[in-house]
Amino acid sequence: MPHSLTRRASIAAASALAIVALATPASAQEDMTARAIVDKMLEGNNSLGVDSGSASVTLLIEDSSGSKRKRQMQVRGKDFDSGSRSIMKLTAPKEVKGQAFLFAENSAGEDDVWMYLPAFGVTRRIEGSQKKGSFMGTHFTFADLESRDIESGDLERLPDEEIAKVPVYVIAATPKSKADSDYGRVVVWVRKSDFTMLRTRFYGADKETELKTLFAQNFEKTDKGETYIQQMTLVSKKGGYTMIKIDSVDGSTELPDAAFSKDQLGK
Repeated sequence: MPHSLTRRASIAAASALAIVALATPASAQEDMTARAIVDKMLEGNNSLGVDSGSASVTLLIEDSSGSKRKRQMQVRGKDFDSGSRSIMKLTAPKEVKGQAFLFAENSAGEDDVWMYLPAFGVTRRIEGSQKKGSFMGTHFTFADLESRDIESGDLERLPDEEIAKVPVYVIAATPKSKADSDYGRVVVWVRKSDFTMLRTRFYGADKETELKTLFAQNFEKTDKGETYIQQMTLVSKKGGYTMIKIDSVDGSTELPDAAFSKDQLGK
């Protein structure tokens, strides 16, 4: 099984940016620590479930007023010595086609996020307070797609539960830096049989007010028999949702390193 493209991923990245998240089969151990469970959840999982590959993805977005939008994009990911890199390029509808984003892990510090705007032919970096803005009009923020909360946060194992009679571990992550995180606490439910994320809940600064919840809904298998999350939905308590659907996965094509440069975003 390929190693991680999102090894340092936050709870949100492990479930949101890790769009196809292939699960590595493993045996549940009741004495596992919170950190060991999270490591297993991230182990072998990346934004595409492969060291180098791509996926066709559809985003369905409904805002609090009931207005709906659809976005289609091509997602590419690759593992580098310095960390993972993922590119998301919009392919439809026409008004956003060509817009692209590069997410680059940086083992030495803050991850880099770059956005290409075809209307202006420019590539600019997303930084500071901009990362708290909505990602492509979805219920995810740019910060949600970065490597932060779970890797650097304080982890606590809560009592085990069941979801639809499926045994799950329950892990709470508290970000160490309140200034850098949008959340006071994040809780993730992890399937014991294969350490796949089934549900992630995000709470406000008071650690009690639920802001949004991400649900893994459909599971499919690759040609190699590996399980991946085919559909997931992020539901906002303010109303509306963002649904991510994986239309196809290609893990057989080796992508060149040069394809993951910010200078290549518009090409």
